[in-house]
Amino acid sequence: MTLNLDIKEFLANSWQKKPCLIKQGFTAFSDLISPEILAGLAMEEGADSRIVQTNTDTESGWLVTHGPFEEYDSFGESDWTLLVQSVNEWVPEVGELLQPFRFLPDWRLDDVMVSFSCENGGVGPHVDQYDVFIIQGAGKRRWRVGERQALQQSQPTEDLCLVNNDFSVLIDEELESGDVLYIPAGCPHDGIALEPSLNYSVGFRAPSQAELLWQLGDSAMANDVLTKRYTDPDSSDLSPSYDITAPQLDAMKSLLIEAIQSDDANDIIARLLSQSKRPLVEPELPVTAEQIPAMLEQSNAFIERAPGARLLRLDNDSFYLNGERLDVPEPAQQAAIQLAEMHGSCGVSELNETFLTAESQALLADVINLGGYYFFVEEAPE
Repeated sequence: MTLNLDIKEFLANSWQKKPCLIKQGFTAFSDLISPEILAGLAMEEGADSRIVQTNTDTESGWLVTHGPFEEYDSFGESDWTLLVQSVNEWVPEVGELLQPFRFLPDWRLDDVMVSFSCENGGVGPHVDQYDVFIIQGAGKRRWRVGERQALQQSQPTEDLCLVNNDFSVLIDEELESGDVLYIPAGCPHDGIALEPSLNYSVGFRAPSQAELLWQLGDSAMANDVLTKRYTDPDSSDLSPSYDITAPQLDAMKSLLIEAIQSDDANDIIARLLSQSKRPLVEPELPVTAEQIPAMLEQSNAFIERAPGARLLRLDNDSFYLNGERLDVPEPAQQAAIQLAEMHGSCGVSELNETFLTAESQALLADVINLGGYYFFVEEAPE
């Protein structure tokens, strides 16, 4: 799957700057999931799904219902949208849609949300606090998108925050299958289905300062690091006891800055960024390094990255997977890089040379035991 995009031009002129429409970003695009399968997924207990209805008999005209769903007949044949988060972690074919966007950092990739809209379905004009690429699947949808601007927001119903419908518009287009719409964080947009439609939204993480600080502190306390305590600055200032003095405030900020700039903070941040949104499934029985050579010799055997797993590198030699720092000595560095570059499955015949050392075999056992990768044998056709 190839994205028809001049990446250098896009990064220089559009990324996090302004919305843009990439007509036929995916030539001859074929849907990766059917509306029926998506509806079935939204019936699963573990799926994060919701239906947004408009033109309802509520005071605002809007209604949000969260899954899992048992039926859809009661929603009618128009004016509603089904949205399911992280479909890439349920349907491998949808996961393939992440690969064309790996010109951006892996840790920024969040998930692929898939939506199905009946005619006139939509979620209203709104603003997201993350960057998103929206790929049009089956059907047609009219999109209006504006640049960042002053907006008034309201909450017509629980779990739905909208902006004024009269925002200044930069893009007003009907999207057809294969068209790609890029919307930076903070840009208002509104999409309305002109006919039954599928949309794929590739979203990107954008943690706030508060979120990062909270996660950093929580993880530091759990791992008993960043334990240096505050001490009063040298001062002869006899201020009232109820004053927080400027030197005291500066000393406390310096303590925080020292913590954030430490190697411990680097390690914690890398662990946090490598965590998957959903728990990874670990094997029932741990795999040992001694078992790896025999596994690699099996015909029709494959290694596959688990949906949602992130293998990240820090400072060119430290690797992290699902919140854990991996032991990757020099003889296993190239093997770690090959695993990090992998998307989907890879035949073990392609791994044999890289994974000849005991260190690389121990690494492969580790990533399998953490649930980030798994081994399987494809049965030969009868």
